[in-house]
Amino acid sequence: MKLMKEVVLTLTMMSSSWAVYAADFDLTSQIRAQIVDLVIEQLQTGYVLPARGAVAAAELRHRFDTGYFDDITSPQVFANRITGVLDVISDWHLWVNFQDQPIPEDFVSWRFSDKTEREVHLRRRNFGFEKVERLSGNVGYIELREFYYEESVSERALADVMHLMRFTDGLIIDLRRNGGGDPAMVDLLASYFLAPGVHLGDIQYKEDGRLEASYTQQIESSAHYGLERPVHLLLSENTFSGAEGFSYTMQVLGRMTLIGERTKGGAHLFEDVRLHAHFMMALPIARSINPVTKSSWQYVGVRPDIEVPAEQALHIAQKHILEELIANSSDSIAKSEQEYALRLLGE
Repeated sequence: MKLMKEVVLTLTMMSSSWAVYAADFDLTSQIRAQIVDLVIEQLQTGYVLPARGAVAAAELRHRFDTGYFDDITSPQVFANRITGVLDVISDWHLWVNFQDQPIPEDFVSWRFSDKTEREVHLRRRNFGFEKVERLSGNVGYIELREFYYEESVSERALADVMHLMRFTDGLIIDLRRNGGGDPAMVDLLASYFLAPGVHLGDIQYKEDGRLEASYTQQIESSAHYGLERPVHLLLSENTFSGAEGFSYTMQVLGRMTLIGERTKGGAHLFEDVRLHAHFMMALPIARSINPVTKSSWQYVGVRPDIEVPAEQALHIAQKHILEELIANSSDSIAKSEQEYALRLLGE
């Protein structure tokens, strides 16, 4: 199961090589009917919210029966059009996509042919850490593009990043281009800012109704950021899924200040469903529940504490966090540096 955005973007990112493979694929009327039937079956039996799944299934059946797909010969266009129909229930974790290479029945992921390929990809992406630096005024900055997780290795990468931040007076975490990722990495990052054993959330599965609870972990004291230093999160309309979950939790607990734009609104977990050797479906099968609000950010997104255009969020966050540090500082040298940094931002 995954909580991520990348699948949505993939629907509109067909490369020239994909076009060649798609042109070679014979999308017959029988295949179109087969895929539509299978999607409807999955919606009726497995979708996390049965009533909404029924709405999507009925709309897809109506569109198919009235010829909406009849003139389509491109398999990618066919998949995109199905996804567009399913958008009637506004679930960004629900989609169908065409795969140029045959999907093995024992596939690891819609993106990777095997575990080794996945591990190489995660390491090449540095587990989502795009930028780590110290800004003027001794404010740390982490740009995290995705919550990638690989046991031990990604844990070490996060620990290394947090060790670099341990002497900063405040921290900005940039999630403006983060589309989610693995819930394990989301929970692990939260553990660096909260006490151990804090109830972060529950995942409720449609199939059997079971709940999976997540809690903060015990973190090495030298890397833990503490409970008092100010932390600001940067958000945009593209912040999605697990990144929204992290932001929502931190806002509810009052641990971080959120700055930027209202987020996309995706709180469901999905699983990959192989419909055909060349068609994959993302099917939401579980929902996130916050233990405090008893709700989530599904459909509504996360509303920032300070709402500004995404491109202004970093500048505003720097000013806000420096003002907070100056107001609470008892260190004259640090305060002088922060005041200077604040003046530079105003120039």
